[in-house]
Amino acid sequence: MLRVSLLSLCLSVVAVASFAAAPVKIKDVAPGADLVLEADAKIKALEEALSSADKYQEAKAGPLGRDAGVLAALSQAILESEEKPAWKAAAADVRDGAIAIGNAKSFEDAKKGLDGVKAAAAGTAAGAKPEAEWNKLGKLGAVMKEVNARNGKLRRAVRKLPEKDEELAQTARDASVLAVLALVTHEDTHEVKNDADKPLWQQQSKDFQKEMTAAATAFKAKDLAGAKKAFDAANKACNECHKKFRDKE
Repeated sequence: MLRVSLLSLCLSVVAVASFAAAPVKIKDVAPGADLVLEADAKIKALEEALSSADKYQEAKAGPLGRDAGVLAALSQAILESEEKPAWKAAAADVRDGAIAIGNAKSFEDAKKGLDGVKAAAAGTAAGAKPEAEWNKLGKLGAVMKEVNARNGKLRRAVRKLPEKDEELAQTARDASVLAVLALVTHEDTHEVKNDADKPLWQQQSKDFQKEMTAAATAFKAKDLAGAKKAFDAANKACNECHKKFRDKE
C-alpha cells in the first residue's frame, strides 16, 4: 500500500484537473480500487521478471513490454480517477517508471525503471508530472496481446461463471482492465491510414470500453446473461475494428 502525504494527494488532484484527460471519465470506466489491485499485480510481475538478468532476457521477448504498458495505463487511470484510489498521488511516478521499463534497451535500464516504480510504491513520490499522452503509455501491439489474454479468460467465464468469489472478482477486474486499455486504443490511431476513418476507430474503441465496463458490473452481480450480452457486444466492436483496419488486406 502506498503511503503519501495529504499535501501530495491534494496537489495531484489539482494537477489532474489541468490537463486533457482520457476520452471517458475514469469513474465511468472502472472502479479505482480494482485498478489498484491490478496495478499491484503488474508490479509484482515486473519485479519477478527483473529479479535477474537471465529472467529479464526471458521476459524481454515475452510479457515484459506488455506488463509495463498495462501498468502505465492503469497508473494513468488511477491518477485521473475521480475517486481516491489508494496510491493516486504517486501514480504518475509509477507510470513513468513503467514507461521506462517498456522503453529499456538493457537490464540495467529496466531495473532503473523498476526502482522508480518501487520507490513510488513505498511512498517516495519523485513529483512526476501528471500530464501523459494515452497513446504513449505502451506499444499498441503489446496492449493487444494483453487484450487477447484477458479476453480469452472472459470467454470461458461467460460460458460458466466462476464458482469461487475470488475468481469471479478477478474476472470482473479482467473486464475492467480491458475497459481501461480501450482508452489507449482510442487515442493510439497510428494504424489508421486514412484520417477520415479515425472517428470510426475511436467509436469502436469507445463501444468496446462501454461494453467491458458493463461486463465487469454484470460479473460482480453474478449476472451471467448480462455479462454474456456485454461481452458479445464488446467483441462485435473488436471484430469489426479488425475487419476494417487489420484484416482488410
